[in-house]
Amino acid sequence: MIRTLILATGLTLLSSTVFKVSAQEFTTPQAAVNSYIKGVSEGVGKNVEAAFQETATIQFFDGGNKFHNFDRNQFVKMVDTGNKWNAKIEITKLLRTKNAANATVEFTWGENKQHGYVDYLNLIFDGKKWQITSKVAQYVARGSAKKGAVE
Repeated sequence: MIRTLILATGLTLLSSTVFKVSAQEFTTPQAAVNSYIKGVSEGVGKNVEAAFQETATIQFFDGGNKFHNFDRNQFVKMVDTGNKWNAKIEITKLLRTKNAANATVEFTWGENKQHGYVDYLNLIFDGKKWQITSKVAQYVARGSAKKGAVE
């Protein structure tokens, strides 16, 4: 009985340690981008932190055409609200050349789906994992609110 309990406890500790390590070792660019998407959509900073390299830059223009420039840690703090975002978020394009990749991610939200962002993410494989090295993005008005939209 004690032997079984010790074995079960050891396996539980081992599996939780393995999960923590492997959860941050993204084996594909899609995995890193999906961690970012999950973090942003659920307001969970740790997912965004795992997806971006420590030295990553995040730059974007918001709905008021105001420019924002963040490092990874600032961006993680901004995202880490716990608030779920009811937006349609999808990878619309992914280009990969061996250890480098670029992904386009599109966000759409609002009662009439009139709001959006287009993110361009650069990624690199460092020999162990894929991570996002930079993000540039632009707010775009969609549908009838197309003023200021970039084609």
